[in-house]
Amino acid sequence: MPGESPVAKFVRARWPLLIALWVAISSNVAIISLFWPDGLAADYSVFWRVAHSTQPYAPNISPFAYPPTALVWFWPLRWIAEWPGFLAWTAISVALFALASLRLYGGGATALAIISPAVPLGLMPGQTSMIASALLFAAFASDCRICRGVLLGALLTFKPQLAIAAPLFLLVRREWVTFAAMAAMAALIVLLTTALFGTSIWLDWQTALPLFQELVLRRGLSVSAVSPAAFAGTLGLPRLLLLMVGCAAALVMAIMSRRLDNRELAAMIAGASLLAAPYGLRYDLVAIAPAMAAVILTDRSRKALLACIAYSATFGPFSIAAAASVVVWKGRTSGSVKAE
Repeated sequence: MPGESPVAKFVRARWPLLIALWVAISSNVAIISLFWPDGLAADYSVFWRVAHSTQPYAPNISPFAYPPTALVWFWPLRWIAEWPGFLAWTAISVALFALASLRLYGGGATALAIISPAVPLGLMPGQTSMIASALLFAAFASDCRICRGVLLGALLTFKPQLAIAAPLFLLVRREWVTFAAMAAMAALIVLLTTALFGTSIWLDWQTALPLFQELVLRRGLSVSAVSPAAFAGTLGLPRLLLLMVGCAAALVMAIMSRRLDNRELAAMIAGASLLAAPYGLRYDLVAIAPAMAAVILTDRSRKALLACIAYSATFGPFSIAAAASVVVWKGRTSGSVKAE
């Protein structure tokens, strides 16, 4: 505009980035203040404990609720002391996330994603969300269909909340080779888990889940939920009803995914999986952060505002809805086509 100051021009051109930076800085300061120091390694200590336990699903004040297949991935933690292990876990989480995101989304989006509020929410307690997101990004950064399936199968057995909808997407897109590789990898880990821990480990897991669900309600963790089923306690609605709504939404998202490229598809699978999962918290939204960051850096339309909402990881299931809207909208307007 004529006569417009340089500052005004910068704000008009970069308002999505300025909003994202404000959200990141203010939220991260609040998150660090909240978790430091009592929340540090709170979740990692559970993973480390079960890696050293012969009864990982035994009743505990901090119960373990991951599926038995995750025990295979946590097994190496038994070879390292707890706090050095936490430091290594944190470094590996950031490194894997950054490398995989850099390959799929590029440097700018990766840098903005790394300072998103979902990162400290997961890093400080030692969650698995960044490593799991790295698996998802690596899968769709690969041109090898078998490699993609293997990585998705590994993700399904490690943190199913981010990949539970992946089989549905692959079927809708008729990616048979990837689907077969994913199923084979998941089956292999299930067999390995059963061989290592015995068939009773599956019953132990089922028995432990009600205690975990009770803990979620008692500690008010459902307020931080992004999965509708986990958010049910906050709304006072039947959990099964919202689980069905989430699954229906995931199906719709899968059907709408046919024209998406790999960058958009990874974000869509993460969002749909979180909607369909029985449990998922705000830190899991790190899986959609790079895709939202990419829009924030390149767009100045309403898509960018929706991307900022999703990037903030603040609005529960509505953050996923915002991300899905951005991805579908972007896919339609850019004319992106299904990646081979």
